[in-house]
Amino acid sequence: MPTAKVNNCEIYYELEGAGEWIVFIHGETHGIEMFEHQLPHFARRYRCLAYYRRGHGKSGCPAYGYSLWNQSHDLVCLLDHLGIERAVIVAVAMSTTVAATVAIHHPRRVRAMVLASWYELDGFPRLEERRKKHPISFAELHLTMGRILAAEGREGLVAFLMREYETYFPIFPKDAGVREKVARMFASHPAAHYVQSAEFYTSIPYLIAAMGAVRCPVLGICGSDDPSPDNPALLAHLPNFRQAWIAGARRFALMEQPEAFNREVDAFLAALEARGRTEG
Repeated sequence: MPTAKVNNCEIYYELEGAGEWIVFIHGETHGIEMFEHQLPHFARRYRCLAYYRRGHGKSGCPAYGYSLWNQSHDLVCLLDHLGIERAVIVAVAMSTTVAATVAIHHPRRVRAMVLASWYELDGFPRLEERRKKHPISFAELHLTMGRILAAEGREGLVAFLMREYETYFPIFPKDAGVREKVARMFASHPAAHYVQSAEFYTSIPYLIAAMGAVRCPVLGICGSDDPSPDNPALLAHLPNFRQAWIAGARRFALMEQPEAFNREVDAFLAALEARGRTEG
């Protein structure tokens, strides 16, 4: 079981492939299982790292330390532990804020970024403004999930998520099979996670302006049917940014339409390598 004690937390990670580094970061209440279609694909040409963020899955769940700043430090410490000087980062949803924070404050460590569903860069409380169509706040929803987990167990939480997804999680996939994978991923974490998640969420600042300091290439990817879609105009000031859309997908495009998602990332990486050859 590969783990690393970094920043006072036991972090579980997996490695595949050989070559230049790609780091995959799952979103909030997600897990590395969401990359089941990406890790074997990209490991053919790259050295791939995926890890459970603190409080998720097989990683440790300490009593504190869930702010965005501290979770960004988790990533830097893990890179140091594994001897990774520089990597492409592929981040999903709320973890795009982790990738962005590292790119802003440690630019030499980030070769490029793929930001999948990055509207969370708006930060708190703007995020909650965009969620007003939801019946309860993100924090209250996670506390509700924690209470259901405690009272009814994981299968009870999965049943709730599958039954009520259109009300509470309209981001969930339309396909029932993929939707169940997402629901089980959401129900797979330690009980304390569902409280600590609120600490992370409310710690996210407005990052759009600070992204102006980012000079590495950035690919945004979003499902065309995501109920909170990306707004490419917000990152149009970046010198090396482009946005791709995955037709028919919601928030989890990499699981819903993995071949289309991988094609976009393949093209981005090919352009990155061509650019490196030209500059070299």
